[in-house]
Amino acid sequence: MTEKDLLALGFKKEIIPDSESQNGYDYYYYNLELIQDLVLYSSESDEVGADGEWTVFMSDPDCEILDPKIVKELIDVFRKIKG
Repeated sequence: MTEKDLLALGFKKEIIPDSESQNGYDYYYYNLELIQDLVLYSSESDEVGADGEWTVFMSDPDCEILDPKIVKELIDVFRKIKG
């Protein structure tokens, strides 16, 4: 999944400056709250491989979603529930 895919799905970019993380560099990730307390979030920018592919997680890092079509379907389901 690319950054373009994440943005097209409505994810918001969250920038973490070094002054906050104190890890020696700035980084960012994307997130999208589906419903209260259920958030999809991406891997962090410093973890993205040379292929530029991002991973989406749901509340638990063991739940990885790599296919943008599945992420879109999940978002669509929760948007229908929210009404």
